[in-house]
Amino acid sequence: MAVSATKVVVISIFLILGMVLAGVLMQPEASLQAWDVKESSFPANESQKEKLAFLLNYAILAPSSHNSQPWKFNVTNDSILVFADESRWLQVADADKRELHISLGCALENLIMAADHFGYNSTVTYFPGEKDLAAIVRLVPASSSSADPRLFPAILSRQTNRNLYEPRAISDSDLESMKSISSDADNSIFVTSDLATKKSFQDLTTRANVIQYSDADFKSELGHWIGQGVMGPRGVQAIMAQLAVVFLDVGPEQTEKDAQLINSTPYLGFISTANNDSLSSVKAGRTLERFWLCATALGISLQPMSQALETAQIRENLSGLLPAQSSMKEVQQVFRLGYAKPAPEHSTRRPLADVMITDQ
Repeated sequence: MAVSATKVVVISIFLILGMVLAGVLMQPEASLQAWDVKESSFPANESQKEKLAFLLNYAILAPSSHNSQPWKFNVTNDSILVFADESRWLQVADADKRELHISLGCALENLIMAADHFGYNSTVTYFPGEKDLAAIVRLVPASSSSADPRLFPAILSRQTNRNLYEPRAISDSDLESMKSISSDADNSIFVTSDLATKKSFQDLTTRANVIQYSDADFKSELGHWIGQGVMGPRGVQAIMAQLAVVFLDVGPEQTEKDAQLINSTPYLGFISTANNDSLSSVKAGRTLERFWLCATALGISLQPMSQALETAQIRENLSGLLPAQSSMKEVQQVFRLGYAKPAPEHSTRRPLADVMITDQ
């Protein structure tokens, strides 16, 4: 017996409503509350372990790819262990874990900035051997003051700004300040306003978008994270956005938007390293976050753009956009840089308790 068109429509509506309701109910706990951490809440009269744990309130405010927050922490009496949370690894968009390790580097930099602000010297040991353990940060009380007092307050105001950027130059002194404060012997920062470089990067981004949005696995993964309510829209809006990415052809719209963003930005930035390994990516993440915090302190906006880096057949072309004399040809991160209207709000964060590993 044939099913009437009306019944098909009704059944489809109920199925869609069921998917939306289930998606909303399954969204993990996340909120903007983490951004309300107060410096005055530092537990000065509590144990050393509680003092170190407080520093993690700032570590979790770091940026991460898809706002995946792929980190976990274990606190001892004199150290903080930084682990990769591979359950939050983007296996399609980030097959080589470059973005996962850059995200860990950003969280590590925030942690060290907070430790410095609250009177601790830090010593970092990278990848000491235990599975998923990216770094051990040993902390000892110090009497010296913060190396650069502008950076710590910027942790709470840093945002990813996806708005169009103003056609306004950044002063040479501010550009030099951002680059010098972020300088590291293990990586290189290249900032350019060259129109040909921007055009080439736009072309690579367009090609990457075509490849990514033709991949059902990529769209499914992206949709999953959008549906988690961590990439902007939350609740029902997040689920509807997820369905659009997975089932509709949104690639051309995203490509056009990315072209507008790149065209509007007065500067592109590149962070590159000599090697392409996990350690290089973590260190590049630290540099990115330090640069970003300095930009924030100067009122300058930044947005990472990773499409070309996430596509293997496109990524190899990015080294051609770097200065010919550069010895560091492995591009770890590309970003837009300039002045823009503030972003509407911060992105959500998981509760601190969810990223703490408790000793049994």
